[in-house]
Amino acid sequence: MLTNVQEYAHRAQDYFEERYRQRVLHNLAQKAKAMGMQLVPSDAPA
Repeated sequence: MLTNVQEYAHRAQDYFEERYRQRVLHNLAQKAKAMGMQLVPSDAPA
């Protein structure tokens, strides 16, 4: 990075945040299914 003058990108943080997001969505879907419901994605931005 220093020899090539590249900007440091901390990708591990993004990776774990995305994994966490997917895990949360999966758990919510399982809870909804247990109550006879289902999650439906909205078109509204997050």
